[in-house]
Amino acid sequence: MIKTLIICFVLTTGLLKQSSDYTKAKNEKLSILSLDSEFLNQTVFRLINEKRRKKGVDTLEYSAELNNVCRKYQDELEFRRFKNTPSIERKINKQLSSRTKKSGFKGSLVLPIAAQEKALDYDKKQDFFIMKTETKSEFKLFYGKRPSKNAKNKTRKEVQPLNYFHFAKNILRKLESENKKQLYAKSYNWGGLHLQWYYKSLNKRKIPEIKMIFLLGGHQTAGMW
Repeated sequence: MIKTLIICFVLTTGLLKQSSDYTKAKNEKLSILSLDSEFLNQTVFRLINEKRRKKGVDTLEYSAELNNVCRKYQDELEFRRFKNTPSIERKINKQLSSRTKKSGFKGSLVLPIAAQEKALDYDKKQDFFIMKTETKSEFKLFYGKRPSKNAKNKTRKEVQPLNYFHFAKNILRKLESENKKQLYAKSYNWGGLHLQWYYKSLNKRKIPEIKMIFLLGGHQTAGMW
């Protein structure tokens, strides 16, 4: 009886711990002024490794060298929209090998993956407008039509930002829909990434978006191709 209770307690504790792993990511919402890029990077990285584990593939080891290269590319492509991701990936790939070697990365195989995703929990069926004079709202985007000066009720529902967890899930879902199977390939052992705001999408009548550059690293072998 005591042994059974102990086993139940261990299992329950494990499940509770597993379900609370993303508590912070689910409670913290994306912000322009206080975006925690490192925490967002970690959340996306953890979700990718969870998927790899479920698929029976070794998890990626975080690489500070690849992460630093991602940051530099993000700085260079700061105002570049990642709409045509294959084009962005080709651009990154041109000098990627020399840059990763220079950074100290020891792998012989590196692959770039680019993505861009909306950061707000926006209902696509509804229209929205921007009210730049609204000081209490960070994103200043509201559903419906802009109220007239003489309107009695000027209250409009605000378009809310996503939390870190749901944004991470959305960007991974998008990558999977684009057939980015490399994320779960056995040939890659390391990973580094950096996410940041697409600044041209802010403070406009647009849904703000966040861009991601993910670098996968491994060792090229004769049997790969």
